[in-house]
Amino acid sequence: MFDAIASIFGYVLRFWLEIFGNYGVAIIMFTITVKVILLPLTIKQQKSTEKTQELQPKINELQEKYKDDKEKLSQEYQKFMAENKFNPFGGCILAIVQLLVLLGVFYVVANPLKHMHLLNENQIKAKLESVIIDEDYSGDTALYIAKVEEFAGSGEKIDSTEFSGDVIPSEMRTKFINNYISTNRYYELRILNSHKDLLDSDKEIDMNFLGINLGDITAQHMSDWKLWIFPILTTIFYYLSMWMITRKQKKTQKTMKDADGNEIQMPNMMAMNFMMPLLSGWISFSVPQGMGLYWFSNSLLQIIIQFITEKATNKDKKDDNVLKPIEAIKDDEPISKSKQKKIEKNKKKK
Repeated sequence: MFDAIASIFGYVLRFWLEIFGNYGVAIIMFTITVKVILLPLTIKQQKSTEKTQELQPKINELQEKYKDDKEKLSQEYQKFMAENKFNPFGGCILAIVQLLVLLGVFYVVANPLKHMHLLNENQIKAKLESVIIDEDYSGDTALYIAKVEEFAGSGEKIDSTEFSGDVIPSEMRTKFINNYISTNRYYELRILNSHKDLLDSDKEIDMNFLGINLGDITAQHMSDWKLWIFPILTTIFYYLSMWMITRKQKKTQKTMKDADGNEIQMPNMMAMNFMMPLLSGWISFSVPQGMGLYWFSNSLLQIIIQFITEKATNKDKKDDNVLKPIEAIKDDEPISKSKQKKIEKNKKKK
């Protein structure tokens, strides 16, 4: 399933890569594309969160009222949700979709030759073998053949003339390459990072983005300070995006209860707010830089979208307050001069 998702993402990334010619810019544009597509779900989730905050006090009342009758509580709870046309699990859809997107992006970043260049298995293995011979055996084909024959252990010999560079013809060489692939998850990135001209000029990928090779992994090059940038940025901005989402829920969460009427403690959410960003930073540390760039860009866009939608929501609420009928204002409620002018202006419009 993830291969299918990755293939679709690969087409999108390739589209942006052909326009901008840089892998990093293509990843950023891909992230923006995904965010725009998921924007309706994002807005729906935010509305669901706000609706939860509005309904939670009433839910707490129901839990307190029927705390000794769980069957009645369940009936009243379902009735209350139906009356308010609210599905408490509606916000889970976006989380599931985002997880699928994240895994799909990982597959593309880890296997760009397969998903972006659409090379077949034999083509990729032939190119990988060429890199191994060139880098691990200093270009000595005879030494490589000896290693493969030793690995096979069957006594069978390899004809050096069979190296065409297009496919891997012999079973022994195939087994040797398969063994290498099984122990090296990012073997396709090694091909891209090699100095050999293995791809057609129209298929070459500029992996350099702001001086960072997006095919490198921080865990494998810890002395290179530039490779720490995206893991750190990912951690910081993922935390900020979670903080923006959860900060308005704090007051409500203090009184939120589970199905049994037990209060949900805030420290659990606080721990989650710290653990998830740290986990994202650790993953970015352990995978290619391209993945870290995507995660950082995604978190930054989430913060921007959250800020804009909150501003729009607050403006709507402010407008609702301005349009409040004068009859709804209590006699003893003080009215400021500016508010009085707005009310009078609103009456004239009517």
